[in-house]
Amino acid sequence: MSRAEALRRLQDADDRVAALRTELASVEAALSADTELDRRRDAAAAAQQAHASAEDAAAAAEAELATLQKRVRDLDRRLYGGSVHNPNELLEMQRELEALRSRKNDVEERTIALMETAEAASTDEHSAARALATREAERSDELGPLQQRREALNKEITDAIAGRARVADGVPRADLALYERVVGRRHPAVVPLIGDSCGGCHLPVSIEERRAVRTSEGIVQCSNCDRILVT
Repeated sequence: MSRAEALRRLQDADDRVAALRTELASVEAALSADTELDRRRDAAAAAQQAHASAEDAAAAAEAELATLQKRVRDLDRRLYGGSVHNPNELLEMQRELEALRSRKNDVEERTIALMETAEAASTDEHSAARALATREAERSDELGPLQQRREALNKEITDAIAGRARVADGVPRADLALYERVVGRRHPAVVPLIGDSCGGCHLPVSIEERRAVRTSEGIVQCSNCDRILVT
């Protein structure tokens, strides 16, 4: 195997490690975040808050209605109980009673509407909670395979790094330094000769360079992009 071929094997090993690490990052992201689960959690929390607010509003209206009903009963008893004899006072009480009854009717209508709103909010809350529970169950089913894949990837990365080290051990120090320099600026650093052109920059290479790539055991670099050429 030529020195250039050894560097191509090293590049293949580096690409393998990089691809595994990219996949691992994707798996880690999937394990740590779930947009749909977050959305359903937010929806469930919002539905719960809406239900609580609707219940509070309905309870306040019921309390107001109860107070008005008591005032109407008390005033009604005073008005028709015979304890008040002054005509002006009786007339004033009658007016107040009519006003209270009108207000009570308005509050009754508002209370009914608020209770219906609270009931609908309760239905929405239960629906959002069920949707959240469904996604949580789905998420639980997904986590197992993802966790298994993460474990497998960690092992594959460890093996790939060890394999890369074995390849690097077989590369002369000077060649390794050259590869590291080129790969720091170009990727891929090692490319095939395609016809008369460099497989990296796609520009033609000289006859001497082509002959050297095809016949030499040494390393030939493209004069245009500095990449390492192999057949």
